[in-house]
Amino acid sequence: MSNKVLKPKKASLYQFTQKYSNNIDNCIEFFKSMKWPDGFSCDRCGCHKYYLVKRVGKTKTSYVLECSSCHKQHSLLSDTIFQSCKLDLYKLLLGIFLFFNKNKGISAVELCSILDVNYKTALLLESKCRILMSLSNSDKLLNSLFYEADVFNIGAKSKNKAGRASEQQPVLGILSTDKENNYPRFIKLRLINDYTGLSLKKNIEQCCVLSHAALLNTDGEKGFNTLGTEIQVKNEKISYEEKNHRLLWLNIIIGNIKNNITGIYHGITKREMPLFLNEQEYRFNHRNMGKTVMDKIKKYLQKSFPISHRQIVYILNISAPHFS
Repeated sequence: MSNKVLKPKKASLYQFTQKYSNNIDNCIEFFKSMKWPDGFSCDRCGCHKYYLVKRVGKTKTSYVLECSSCHKQHSLLSDTIFQSCKLDLYKLLLGIFLFFNKNKGISAVELCSILDVNYKTALLLESKCRILMSLSNSDKLLNSLFYEADVFNIGAKSKNKAGRASEQQPVLGILSTDKENNYPRFIKLRLINDYTGLSLKKNIEQCCVLSHAALLNTDGEKGFNTLGTEIQVKNEKISYEEKNHRLLWLNIIIGNIKNNITGIYHGITKREMPLFLNEQEYRFNHRNMGKTVMDKIKKYLQKSFPISHRQIVYILNISAPHFS
């Protein structure tokens, strides 16, 4: 009998549609419980009673909760990342569910076809979902006695150039494992603009809990030696042809991430790369979340803040020079 531990079964699209499709009450309840986990409370007068007001517009039907005492109207999406969303509640919820529940990712082309929306709307929805994933990633540090680290390149290939000489974006990948070169746990992906010891040291310190009892396996890159005073560093050249080399799991995961990004999403610019890497980091680290996806989405929305497409573009533009 096999002792292999199976991954928890993910939430099914069938169960999702059974609960939310053609059931606006359940859609409203999802967002209402997200915004008021302890029950509705008017932020003007403190009243706990409300009327549900239906607004029928040209492109969508929206709902607000009106306080029965002072009559202030409360939007279900106000103060969240989807504050100005023009989608119906079900379409929005379905789009978020599909994006978070996919193992590898879903393109904006596929999403706009499923939701019956235009490409720009699907693209903005995906960008905001990636921001939610990024906010979740930023809360956590890798904490283990065993780490693997390597630098890889990703993006459009350059003519007649390879590796570091190319215009591809260099990325630092750090993997925590339960044992040396076995049982991968979590990963961090950080864009870097150079391979210096100072840059590698700074990024690893920001991502990991380091100690003298812990071990860092790397592939001979001299810059990793700068961490020798904080953690044991095994920094030797690796023969990648060997069946069980020291960075086996990290290289398998990096290969999968590169295939996911270049295979599902095409033509990603360096400016957009941080969000796509954050997405893949999230997907790997939450590979065992099972059927809790809707609870996690609710938690992320509670912590989110309003941000427009223009603001997203501006943030990506001002950060792009740091990774060019």
